[in-house]
Amino acid sequence: MIKYEIPELLKEHENLIRGTFRYSNEIRFKREETKPWESKLGGCPYLKEIKDYPTDETGKPMLFLAQINLADLESLVELPEKGLLQFYVANEDLFGLDDPILVKYIESFEENEEQLVRKHPYENEEYKNNLPFLYSGKMYFKTREMPMSSSVELFHETFANRLSEVEYEKLSEDCYSSESRIGGYPYFIQHDYIGFDDDDFLLLQLDIDEECGIMFGDSGNCVFSIPKEALKNKDFSQVVYDWQCC
Repeated sequence: MIKYEIPELLKEHENLIRGTFRYSNEIRFKREETKPWESKLGGCPYLKEIKDYPTDETGKPMLFLAQINLADLESLVELPEKGLLQFYVANEDLFGLDDPILVKYIESFEENEEQLVRKHPYENEEYKNNLPFLYSGKMYFKTREMPMSSSVELFHETFANRLSEVEYEKLSEDCYSSESRIGGYPYFIQHDYIGFDDDDFLLLQLDIDEECGIMFGDSGNCVFSIPKEALKNKDFSQVVYDWQCC
């Protein structure tokens, strides 16, 4: 567990800051082969048959960004305890920014490679060129305790009138929530256009990464957010997706 230590300058506001704490699972990537049901960036998703692979309204295969095996995660009580989450966006050079996305929840799955699709059925050169990363890889997780991100609008509403200018600047610097993660708070490079608040859950953030060459546009990242009530009901049609760059 990575913990956040309240700086001496902010000790007076410790209760206020701790009241915003959330757990996140930080993601580290390694360029390794993965089994069909493992947590991964790119590669081949868990598929029983090729016909199960998602396509858009025109029949074009969507871009498979990531898969999360929920059993790998810790301290994220909002999520189902088991199953797979798969993240797909439109197959075009804007990474599906203005198109419908798909977050697919597979509650039960089998761990028998012989019965599953083991090679991505649509991964040609055009497909690869539209991906926001260079290499697929396996995900590893570490739990973090984090205060509210200074890039969400709610941060200003929560702290601006309760901290001095110096204190506010210090907390803003500390609450820089980049890096890839599940849970916790998102990092918006430009602005919090989706209005992430207390009732939302960060389903996935993919940020710049050298190991797998993740890059959305010019030094950008992406965010998948869902209302907690929709997550409780396993209604992943309510997921909001955004990516931003410099």
